[in-house]
Amino acid sequence: MSQTYEENPAEVDRWLRRCDEVLALLDCALRGCRTQSHPVVQQSLNRSIRCMELASEDVAGRVLGIFEYCLSESEHGRFDEAAEVLIELKENWAQAIATIRRDRSRAANLN
Repeated sequence: MSQTYEENPAEVDRWLRRCDEVLALLDCALRGCRTQSHPVVQQSLNRSIRCMELASEDVAGRVLGIFEYCLSESEHGRFDEAAEVLIELKENWAQAIATIRRDRSRAANLN
C-alpha cells in the first residue's frame, strides 16, 4: 500500500471497497468459467482491471499476466484451467485484504 493510503484513513477505506469489488468480480469470472461463458469471464476481468489500483508495477504485471492467461484459456474453451487459476488468485486476494483489515484494526486499537 502506498504512503498516501497509510496517511489517509478515508483513502484506505476507499481502496478496501475497491478490493471488495474486485473480489465480487472474480466471483463473476468464476461463474463465467462454470457456465463456460467467455464473454462473462472477459467482462468480469476487464472490470477488475479497471477497479484495481496496484501501486507496484511488479504486482500489477503479475496480476495482468494472470488475467491475460485466464482470458486466453477461456477464449479457447479451457474454462477449468482458467477457473483453477482464478480460484487461487481470489483466495490470495481475500487473504491479503483480510490481513490489511486486521493490521489496520490492531493499529487503531494501539492508538
